[in-house]
Amino acid sequence: MLRLPVLALLACSTLASVASADHESRSFPLRALPSEVYGGIFCHDLDGDGALDLVVTGPGFIDAYAQDGALLWTHEANIKLWEFSHHPSAIAGDLDGDGVQEIAYLSEGGEIAVLDARTGEAKWSLEAPGEPWALVVLNVRGQGDREILLQYSQERILVVDAVTGDPVWETEAYRGIEHSPARVADLDGDGLDEVAGAVIIDDDGSVMSPWDPGGRYRSMDSMVIADVVPGFPLEVVMAEQIGADSHTVVLNSEGIVFSALNPWDWEDPDKVVAGDFDPDRPGLEIFNRSSGGDGTARRGNEEPYRNELAPWVLSSSGELISRYHLLDMAPEGWTGHGIEEIAAIDWFGDGRDYIAGKERHTLGRSAVIDPITGEFLEVFDTASLRLYVIDLQDDAREEVVSIEEDGSLRIFWNPAPSGDPGARSPWDQQHYRRQKQNWNYYSP
Repeated sequence: MLRLPVLALLACSTLASVASADHESRSFPLRALPSEVYGGIFCHDLDGDGALDLVVTGPGFIDAYAQDGALLWTHEANIKLWEFSHHPSAIAGDLDGDGVQEIAYLSEGGEIAVLDARTGEAKWSLEAPGEPWALVVLNVRGQGDREILLQYSQERILVVDAVTGDPVWETEAYRGIEHSPARVADLDGDGLDEVAGAVIIDDDGSVMSPWDPGGRYRSMDSMVIADVVPGFPLEVVMAEQIGADSHTVVLNSEGIVFSALNPWDWEDPDKVVAGDFDPDRPGLEIFNRSSGGDGTARRGNEEPYRNELAPWVLSSSGELISRYHLLDMAPEGWTGHGIEEIAAIDWFGDGRDYIAGKERHTLGRSAVIDPITGEFLEVFDTASLRLYVIDLQDDAREEVVSIEEDGSLRIFWNPAPSGDPGARSPWDQQHYRRQKQNWNYYSP
């Protein structure tokens, strides 16, 4: 898909600009902000011009912006916002197959409201049976993004036709992630979406994965879909949060790839990120943030050590590659609570991934970090309500987008030449697009 570079779009802009030796940034004002808990941001090509636009949600509103900061439209919405932090609680796709994109959300009144993504004007609405928590766009009949998944619990999901609201299938055999909405992607490469979780649900509503998690799924606290072992099927990486017996679980449609016990005796993995952090190793590596503050990795009972993180990195086969204390690497004044809202990022465009995150439990700075060593490569002067990583420039490198406490949106990018000109954008990967739309604090 042709997309227009953000730098070209912003070059003629009069928006505020900041530069350093290693990164540049621009900002524009937002009409309204998410709260500290409710609402979020995602990217989608709303008008079909080839460039990604930005959708910002919060209590009572959905706003759409072009990359240059132009407010495309605003929609006053009694939107039902996901209870747990930072979920956008809206979806986008060509829901009726007419070539025009739509935005949809759950209303507090129990309806699925559908808008024209170009204008924000209402197009149609459907009754949402029962009291669903969240909705997800997906393709299970081979007709495109023509279905909506409604999630009611960690176990119950219902898929309906996006136009008629007719049920396609329903199951209570799903085993989802605590605090996070269901995530979908084409896990097996058949062109149809599966529902990822501790129990994977196939595109026809049947159970796909042979692993029985028992009751352990109730304490899975983070999930990411990634090509950990190269080639289909894709893997589902999950972090348990049950203290000393916590594991990092990697599952696919064929069964357990590995289940690795935490290396600190108590620290659970808490949040997981998958990326190509060491290109010399096969497959992808897995960064485990650690919970901080309640484990044997803690080096003291007073600040800054009381809540310090002790991350570790696993290979694609579950081998321990590294572990360390983040405070040993953090810049002066960085909170002892560590980092949060962490996502893999290809900052240099050379195919090697790092991680981006913001200061935990505070509206603080953000950074690009080497997950294997903990080295802080770039530090951004933010007061971030939301941190979002996306390839806006369509150059295979990703940018850092921050919604700021002062009411602005800031975009940070690497101005150096790409390490691999002509490389494919991660946006070309269907599971990347799915996750960048449907994310939250626990599973960025």
